[in-house]
Amino acid sequence: MSYPWASVYAKITPEQSAKMDELATLFREWNERLNLVSRKDIDALEVHHLTHSLLIASIVDFPPRIRVLDVGTGGGLPGLPLAICFPEVQFFLCDSVEKKTKAVQAMVEALGLKNVSVINKRAESLESKWDFILGRAVSPLPKFLGWITKNLRPGGSEALPQGVLYLKGTLYREELADLGIEPFQVHDLGALSGNDYFEDKFLLHLEAGALQKAEAKRLAALPPPKKKKKKRKGRF
Repeated sequence: MSYPWASVYAKITPEQSAKMDELATLFREWNERLNLVSRKDIDALEVHHLTHSLLIASIVDFPPRIRVLDVGTGGGLPGLPLAICFPEVQFFLCDSVEKKTKAVQAMVEALGLKNVSVINKRAESLESKWDFILGRAVSPLPKFLGWITKNLRPGGSEALPQGVLYLKGTLYREELADLGIEPFQVHDLGALSGNDYFEDKFLLHLEAGALQKAEAKRLAALPPPKKKKKKRKGRF
């Protein structure tokens, strides 16, 4: 029986709903081999993981032809559900664990997703630029932003500035306060979904320009590196 994906994302098409059901089946098959999510949680895959990812689509209407990076994608979340719903957006799914990226690549091919590229690298080693960067509770925000702020491309519109979209719990408040950063928007997923599971879960929208200004300010406040003393050459 098909899951009611339209109750999560109203714009989803019947074809996309079928792809989401296919993704759920593929994910369960791979989870038997790799434990992409907790085996105790796999029965709640549609709600706890796929709906959690798809709620981004109900909030953010990605414009066509932009580049979106999903850092720490694990088993392809939130990138794969979003790639299904936004076929004209190019998604890049990155994880440092090779066996996970191989599983994601296999799911991409099985689903026939032409708008997804899979990257097996550490986030801090990435060099390209993206319009949006996604994360799903990958790490504390200071660490995550330290990895990827350099990879953001400022731009977008007044209503939808480019930047970071991060799924996080209530700890975001103190983590951003420590960095001196105010989010552009905070979306309460519990209120949006009407599901108690998402109580105290949020989608943070952090503007690229604000993040890069904060990073420049932090670097400017650091003490200058100590100059290495030149060794005096001995006489022979």
